[in-house]
Amino acid sequence: MARNEEKALTSLNRWTAQKRDLERSVNPFQKGTYVGGALPDQAQFGPYAQKKRPKIANEVTTIKECEHWRSDILRITGKKIATIQDASLGEHRIRDLNDEINKDLREKKYWEEQIKTLGGPDYKANRADVEGTYGAELASHSGYKYFGAAKDLPGVREVFEAEVVPEAPRKTRKQLFKNIQPDYYGWRDEEDGMLILAEQEFEHQAQRKEVARWKAEVASKPKAKKPKLSDEKSEAEAKKAADDKAAAAVADRDSAEKPKAGIDFKAYVDVPTMEDIEKLIVEKKKRALLNKYASTEFQKSATESSTLVGTRVES
Repeated sequence: MARNEEKALTSLNRWTAQKRDLERSVNPFQKGTYVGGALPDQAQFGPYAQKKRPKIANEVTTIKECEHWRSDILRITGKKIATIQDASLGEHRIRDLNDEINKDLREKKYWEEQIKTLGGPDYKANRADVEGTYGAELASHSGYKYFGAAKDLPGVREVFEAEVVPEAPRKTRKQLFKNIQPDYYGWRDEEDGMLILAEQEFEHQAQRKEVARWKAEVASKPKAKKPKLSDEKSEAEAKKAADDKAAAAVADRDSAEKPKAGIDFKAYVDVPTMEDIEKLIVEKKKRALLNKYASTEFQKSATESSTLVGTRVES
């Protein structure tokens, strides 16, 4: 059998409650019959029709009720925004409406924070706000927005026109160098091979130009006269004397480097032979095994016995 709460949520019971609330709002002290038709704007119905919206959002502990009061504020704010678009309302009425809209929007934020606290959706993170779409905010008055005809009020329009748009913040050196790639410094210009080919082609062209210039200079120079025979002889003699002098210097250097015969060299450090090295290695291994497996008493006895025999084992 259904509960009373479930019965109250059926379509017939909700329609009956709406009709009762409508009749009470139209005729508070008389009984009547609802005959249908469009509901008037001032009619309030539903499960929260008899309740007044709480002034403090933290007093409500259910997400469903918070959603109801938030939607109620949105409906009222939408009507006020539509009304404030009419510039013929007068300056005082427009200012009052603008103040009421800002007050309702602040109250809506409180309900949204309470919904988020209770575990509901975060309306601030994923939505396009009504105030962000229709309202304009001054940089010097953060938090207060102007809607509709309030933007054209005397004293407000001048401030909007005179307001200087703040420049974008300058990037720091760290931000400028953050996304720089090696291509910026030209480190990977040779990876495609095109730059190397272009450099080789330019190098060949420069070589051809230099060769052509050298050939032209050689062709334009007059032929040198043949030197006399005496000059040739003197040059040959000078060259031969220089060669003999260089050969003598090389021979002196080689003779100085070679040791003289009959001189013996003596080493002042005793170089151990292979037999001595092998003997030292065996003794070292023997000491390591004794230190690892033999006790101190056994080592002392072994030392005494070796001393008596004539061969001492180094500890």
